Amino acid sequence: MNATIAELPTPQDEVRAAAPLSEALQATLLARALDEIDHGLLLVDLSGRVLHANQPARRELAGGRALRTVDGLLCAALPAWQAKLRQALKDAERDCRSIVELDPEGETLSLAFVPLAHGSARVDAVLIICSRRANCETLTVQMFARAKRLTPAEQAVLTQLCAGRGAQEIACEQGIRVSTVRTHIKNVRQKTGRGSVREIVRELSRMPQIVSSLRLAG
Repeated sequence: MNATIAELPTPQDEVRAAAPLSEALQATLLARALDEIDHGLLLVDLSGRVLHANQPARRELAGGRALRTVDGLLCAALPAWQAKLRQALKDAERDCRSIVELDPEGETLSLAFVPLAHGSARVDAVLIICSRRANCETLTVQMFARAKRLTPAEQAVLTQLCAGRGAQEIACEQGIRVSTVRTHIKNVRQKTGRGSVREIVRELSRMPQIVSSLRLAG
């Protein structure tokens, strides 16, 4: 059967299909895509010079608790940590992957060093992947709660559970009875069809973590 007139591609459609994205636009879109990933990502050369940092990594550097930049070079907040970074970069130059742990007050920051080569066996750059600060992004929990038809109170309890808090802590923080918190937890388990809180939190932590557009703009 012959194609109808409506099915035939228009010249404008052919132009749109044939026109490739410019390199500049591709680079912009790639940078935006990396900003959506909820792990800090740093691309550095073998001297530690920062070539690119996504939004979570920029926030980490701006905070300066464990990492910062000095004259464009990646630096640690303490000399002992700086020695760890230097050793990891030396290992990467030999095409060896490694993990470095920095321990600023409050929370450990883990860094995975991944050697990258371009067109040859020689390592040209290193991708540094930072651990996430939060177990689950608030927006991911919100979308999960909406899909499971949780009430706002149940969602609030689930958010606290994902942060590692127990029923007693949640009750104190929200100013409600422990029995009320346990009722919310029971409802969350029933609505999600999961047998335990641990199972729910594990499922949420494995989901793609959606970064808030407000956080990206910050």
